[in-house]
Amino acid sequence: MELYEITLRGMKKLLDDCTEEAYANIIEECLRKWQGRKDTACLLKEFAEGGRFRTFRFKESDFSSSEQNFWVQQLFGGLVAMVIQLARADAEKQIIDIAYIRRNFGRPSEVLTGTRCTSCGQRQVSGTDIDKYICLPIIAKRIADGLEQGSLDKEIDIIRSVSAPEIKSQRNEAQLRAANTGLLISDSRTPMTFCPSCGGKKLVPCRFLKSVKERVFVPLSK
Repeated sequence: MELYEITLRGMKKLLDDCTEEAYANIIEECLRKWQGRKDTACLLKEFAEGGRFRTFRFKESDFSSSEQNFWVQQLFGGLVAMVIQLARADAEKQIIDIAYIRRNFGRPSEVLTGTRCTSCGQRQVSGTDIDKYICLPIIAKRIADGLEQGSLDKEIDIIRSVSAPEIKSQRNEAQLRAANTGLLISDSRTPMTFCPSCGGKKLVPCRFLKSVKERVFVPLSK
Protein backbone atom coordinates (compact mmCIF):
# COMPACT_ATOMS: atom_id res chain seq x y z
CA MET A 1 0.00 0.00 0.00
CA GLU A 2 1.79 3.08 -1.28
CA LEU A 3 -0.13 5.51 0.95
CA TYR A 4 1.04 3.65 4.06
CA GLU A 5 4.70 3.88 3.08
CA ILE A 6 4.42 7.56 2.11
CA THR A 7 2.82 8.37 5.46
CA LEU A 8 5.54 6.50 7.36
CA ARG A 9 8.19 8.47 5.47
CA GLY A 10 6.41 11.70 6.36
CA MET A 11 6.36 10.75 10.03
CA LYS A 12 10.05 9.94 9.97
CA LYS A 13 10.85 13.25 8.27
CA LEU A 14 8.95 15.21 10.92
CA LEU A 15 10.67 13.33 13.74
CA ASP A 16 14.07 13.85 12.11
CA ASP A 17 13.38 17.57 11.62
CA CYS A 18 12.49 17.87 15.31
CA THR A 19 15.64 15.96 16.39
CA GLU A 20 13.66 13.02 17.80
CA GLU A 21 16.22 10.47 16.59
CA ALA A 22 15.16 7.56 18.80
CA TYR A 23 11.55 7.78 17.66
CA ALA A 24 12.54 8.34 14.02
CA ASN A 25 14.48 5.06 14.25
CA ILE A 26 11.34 3.24 15.42
CA ILE A 27 9.45 4.48 12.36
CA GLU A 28 12.41 3.49 10.18
CA GLU A 29 12.14 -0.01 11.64
CA CYS A 30 8.42 -0.14 10.80
CA LEU A 31 9.24 1.05 7.29
CA ARG A 32 11.81 -1.71 6.76
CA LYS A 33 9.36 -4.36 7.97
CA TRP A 34 6.75 -3.06 5.55
CA GLN A 35 9.19 -3.09 2.64
CA GLY A 36 10.47 -6.54 3.59
CA ARG A 37 7.29 -8.48 4.28
CA LYS A 38 4.38 -6.00 4.19
CA ASP A 39 4.21 -6.06 7.99
CA THR A 40 1.96 -3.42 9.61
CA ALA A 41 1.63 -5.21 12.96
CA CYS A 42 4.82 -3.61 14.26
CA LEU A 43 3.42 -0.13 13.70
CA LEU A 44 0.15 -0.93 15.45
CA LYS A 45 2.08 -2.42 18.38
CA GLU A 46 4.18 0.73 18.85
CA PHE A 47 1.07 2.93 19.21
CA ALA A 48 -0.93 0.47 21.32
CA GLU A 49 -0.95 0.25 25.12
CA GLY A 50 2.62 -0.36 26.23
CA GLY A 51 4.06 0.68 22.86
CA ARG A 52 6.99 3.05 22.68
CA PHE A 53 4.87 5.84 21.14
CA ARG A 54 2.01 5.55 23.60
CA THR A 55 2.99 8.61 25.64
CA PHE A 56 5.19 10.38 23.08
CA ARG A 57 5.07 14.15 22.80
CA PHE A 58 7.55 16.52 21.19
CA LYS A 59 9.69 18.53 23.60
CA GLU A 60 8.73 22.20 23.87
CA SER A 61 12.42 23.08 23.57
CA ASP A 62 12.37 21.76 19.98
CA PHE A 63 10.28 24.72 18.84
CA SER A 64 10.64 28.46 18.46
CA SER A 65 7.20 29.15 19.94
CA SER A 66 4.30 27.47 21.71
CA GLU A 67 2.25 28.14 18.57
CA GLN A 68 4.63 26.04 16.46
CA ASN A 69 4.70 23.38 19.18
CA PHE A 70 0.90 23.13 19.06
CA TRP A 71 0.69 22.78 15.27
CA VAL A 72 3.46 20.18 15.10
CA GLN A 73 1.85 18.13 17.87
CA GLN A 74 -1.45 18.22 15.97
CA LEU A 75 0.26 17.45 12.65
CA PHE A 76 1.97 14.40 14.09
CA GLY A 77 -1.32 13.30 15.61
CA GLY A 78 -2.91 13.57 12.17
CA LEU A 79 -0.15 11.49 10.58
CA VAL A 80 -0.49 8.88 13.34
CA ALA A 81 -4.27 8.68 12.85
CA MET A 82 -3.73 8.27 9.11
CA VAL A 83 -1.05 5.59 9.32
CA ILE A 84 -2.99 3.57 11.90
CA GLN A 85 -6.11 3.71 9.74
CA LEU A 86 -4.08 2.53 6.74
CA ALA A 87 -2.42 -0.26 8.77
CA ARG A 88 -5.77 -1.52 10.03
CA ALA A 89 -7.22 -1.38 6.52
CA ASP A 90 -4.34 -3.51 5.27
CA ALA A 91 -4.92 -6.06 8.03
CA GLU A 92 -8.62 -6.22 7.13
CA LYS A 93 -7.95 -6.30 3.36
CA GLN A 94 -9.82 -3.03 2.96
CA ILE A 95 -8.89 -0.61 0.19
CA ILE A 96 -8.50 3.04 1.17
CA ASP A 97 -8.02 5.62 -1.58
CA ILE A 98 -7.70 9.41 -1.62
CA ALA A 99 -11.44 9.88 -2.15
CA TYR A 100 -12.15 7.83 0.98
CA ILE A 101 -9.58 9.83 2.96
CA ARG A 102 -11.07 13.16 1.90
CA ARG A 103 -14.57 12.02 2.88
CA ASN A 104 -13.71 10.54 6.27
CA PHE A 105 -10.49 12.03 7.62
CA GLY A 106 -10.34 15.19 9.77
CA ARG A 107 -13.90 16.40 9.73
CA PRO A 108 -14.41 20.05 10.80
CA SER A 109 -15.16 20.65 14.46
CA GLU A 110 -18.49 22.24 15.28
CA VAL A 111 -17.56 22.95 18.92
CA LEU A 112 -15.26 25.65 20.29
CA THR A 113 -14.01 25.25 23.86
CA GLY A 114 -13.25 28.13 26.22
CA THR A 115 -13.65 29.22 29.83
CA ARG A 116 -16.26 31.04 31.92
CA CYS A 117 -15.64 33.18 34.99
CA THR A 118 -17.80 32.03 37.89
CA SER A 119 -17.69 35.53 39.42
CA CYS A 120 -18.95 37.71 36.56
CA GLY A 121 -20.02 35.12 33.99
CA GLN A 122 -17.75 36.46 31.26
CA ARG A 123 -16.79 33.84 28.68
CA GLN A 124 -13.45 33.89 26.89
CA VAL A 125 -11.32 31.91 24.45
CA SER A 126 -7.55 31.79 23.98
CA GLY A 127 -5.42 31.57 20.86
CA THR A 128 -4.95 27.86 21.50
CA ASP A 129 -8.73 27.38 21.87
CA ILE A 130 -9.19 28.93 18.42
CA ASP A 131 -6.45 26.79 16.89
CA LYS A 132 -7.93 23.60 18.39
CA TYR A 133 -11.20 24.50 16.70
CA ILE A 134 -9.70 25.03 13.22
CA CYS A 135 -6.72 22.66 13.04
CA LEU A 136 -8.22 19.25 12.15
CA PRO A 137 -9.63 20.02 8.67
CA ILE A 138 -6.60 22.14 7.77
CA ILE A 139 -4.15 19.36 8.65
CA ALA A 140 -6.34 16.64 7.11
CA LYS A 141 -6.55 18.46 3.77
CA ARG A 142 -2.79 19.13 3.70
CA ILE A 143 -2.04 15.46 4.41
CA ALA A 144 -4.52 14.29 1.76
CA ASP A 145 -3.09 16.76 -0.78
CA GLY A 146 0.42 15.55 0.00
CA LEU A 147 -0.53 11.89 -0.39
CA GLU A 148 -2.33 12.51 -3.67
CA GLN A 149 0.26 14.80 -5.24
CA GLY A 150 3.40 13.14 -3.88
CA SER A 151 4.24 16.29 -1.92
CA LEU A 152 3.73 15.20 1.68
CA ASP A 153 7.17 16.48 2.77
CA LYS A 154 6.27 19.94 1.43
CA GLU A 155 2.90 19.94 3.20
CA ILE A 156 4.57 18.88 6.45
CA ASP A 157 7.00 21.79 6.17
CA ILE A 158 4.15 24.25 5.56
CA ILE A 159 2.26 23.14 8.67
CA ARG A 160 5.44 22.89 10.75
CA SER A 161 6.30 26.51 9.91
CA VAL A 162 2.68 27.59 10.58
CA SER A 163 2.72 29.32 7.19
CA ALA A 164 -0.37 27.78 5.58
CA PRO A 165 -2.55 30.77 4.52
CA GLU A 166 -5.73 28.97 5.55
CA ILE A 167 -4.58 29.06 9.18
CA LYS A 168 -4.87 32.84 9.19
CA SER A 169 -8.15 32.92 7.26
CA GLN A 170 -9.79 30.27 9.45
CA ARG A 171 -8.55 31.99 12.60
CA ASN A 172 -10.10 35.23 11.40
CA GLU A 173 -13.42 33.51 10.71
CA ALA A 174 -13.48 31.84 14.14
CA GLN A 175 -12.48 35.08 15.89
CA LEU A 176 -15.25 36.96 14.10
CA ARG A 177 -17.80 34.40 15.27
CA ALA A 178 -16.40 34.61 18.79
CA ALA A 179 -16.57 38.42 18.78
CA ASN A 180 -20.15 38.34 17.45
CA THR A 181 -20.99 36.01 20.36
CA GLY A 182 -19.59 38.45 22.92
CA LEU A 183 -16.60 36.31 23.87
CA LEU A 184 -13.36 37.89 25.00
CA ILE A 185 -10.50 36.75 22.77
CA SER A 186 -6.97 36.37 24.11
CA ASP A 187 -3.81 35.80 22.07
CA SER A 188 -2.44 33.72 24.94
CA ARG A 189 -1.10 30.27 24.06
CA THR A 190 -1.30 29.07 27.69
CA PRO A 191 -4.41 28.22 29.76
CA MET A 192 -6.05 31.31 31.19
CA THR A 193 -5.72 31.60 34.98
CA PHE A 194 -7.84 34.71 35.64
CA CYS A 195 -10.76 36.55 34.10
CA PRO A 196 -9.61 39.48 31.92
CA SER A 197 -12.89 41.24 32.69
CA CYS A 198 -13.09 41.20 36.51
CA GLY A 199 -9.84 39.52 37.56
CA GLY A 200 -11.65 36.54 39.07
CA LYS A 201 -9.49 33.46 39.44
CA LYS A 202 -12.13 30.74 39.26
CA LEU A 203 -12.59 29.77 35.63
CA VAL A 204 -14.53 26.72 34.47
CA PRO A 205 -14.54 25.06 31.05
CA CYS A 206 -17.38 25.84 28.68
CA ARG A 207 -18.27 24.96 25.10
CA PHE A 208 -19.87 26.73 22.16
CA LEU A 209 -21.58 25.26 19.10
CA LYS A 210 -21.08 26.77 15.66
CA SER A 211 -24.35 28.24 14.41
CA VAL A 212 -25.39 27.27 10.88
CA LYS A 213 -27.68 30.30 10.52
CA GLU A 214 -25.51 33.15 11.80
CA ARG A 215 -21.79 33.88 12.19
CA VAL A 216 -21.88 33.25 15.92
CA PHE A 217 -21.35 30.46 18.44
CA VAL A 218 -24.17 29.20 20.63
CA PRO A 219 -23.26 28.49 24.30
CA LEU A 220 -23.92 24.85 25.19
CA SER A 221 -24.37 25.61 28.88
CA LYS A 222 -25.16 28.56 31.15
